[in-house]
Amino acid sequence: MKIINYIRNSRMATSGNFFALLRKKLNIKTHKEELYQKAFTHSSVNLKDSEGKTVNFERLEFLGDALLSTIIAEYLFTFHPEAKEGELTKLRAKIVSRTQLNYIGKEMGLIELADISSHHKTFGENIHGNLIESLVGALFIDKGYNKTKNYVLKYMLTPYIDMDELQNMVLSYKSLLFEWSQKNKKELLFKTESDDGLDPNINYTSQIYLDNKSIAKARAVSKKKAEEKAAKIAASILKPSKTKKDA
Repeated sequence: MKIINYIRNSRMATSGNFFALLRKKLNIKTHKEELYQKAFTHSSVNLKDSEGKTVNFERLEFLGDALLSTIIAEYLFTFHPEAKEGELTKLRAKIVSRTQLNYIGKEMGLIELADISSHHKTFGENIHGNLIESLVGALFIDKGYNKTKNYVLKYMLTPYIDMDELQNMVLSYKSLLFEWSQKNKKELLFKTESDDGLDPNINYTSQIYLDNKSIAKARAVSKKKAEEKAAKIAASILKPSKTKKDA
C-alpha cells in the first residue's frame, strides 16, 4: 500500500501502543490499521506517501464532519418525533458544535493516540473535535454507515451528552441577545474595533450598547470571539434565558 512507507516512519507505529489503544480505549477492532493510523496523524508531522502526497487526517475529518451531521439528524428525527424542524436543527447544531465535539474528544482521550510533531506546541482545543471527525470518517470507510452510526451513538453520544441539559445550552449569546432585543423592542448595537494594545492575543475590542447605553465590553483574539465574549457578559446582566452549559 502507498501508506506503508509513512507507517514505518510514524512515531505512533514505532511506539507499539497505537493499535493496543485503538482496541482497548476505543473498542475498535480492524484489519485496516493504516486507515486509523492516518485518522490520527496531524499535518504537523509532515508525512507523505510513496507518491509524495501529504498524509494526515484532514480529508477524513471532512468526511466525518458530514457523517456526524447525518447520524445526529437521523437520531433526532427518530427519537424526537414531536419536535418541529426548527427544534431539530437547533438540537443538532448543539450536539455537533465545535465546543461539544472538543469536549467529547477530550473525554475520550483521543489525543493519546494522535501523532503530532513535537515542534507543534499550539494546536488549540479544536484538535479534540477534529480527531472525533477523522475517527468517524475512518469508521465509515472501514465498517460502513450502520456500524459507524451505532458506534457514534453508543460511544460518543450516550456517554457524554445529556439531552435535558442540551435543551438549555446556548450556542450563541450574540444571537440570543438579538432575539431578546427584537422580542422586547430594544435597540441593540455591537461596536467592535481592532485593538492595537501590547497583548498579541488581543486583537479586537467589542462593546455592546442597549438603547444607546453601554452594558458590556470584552476583548479577544478575533472579532467573533470578542463579540461573543461581550454578549455572554451582557446576557449575565440581562438574563434573557437561564442556561446550564455554554456551547
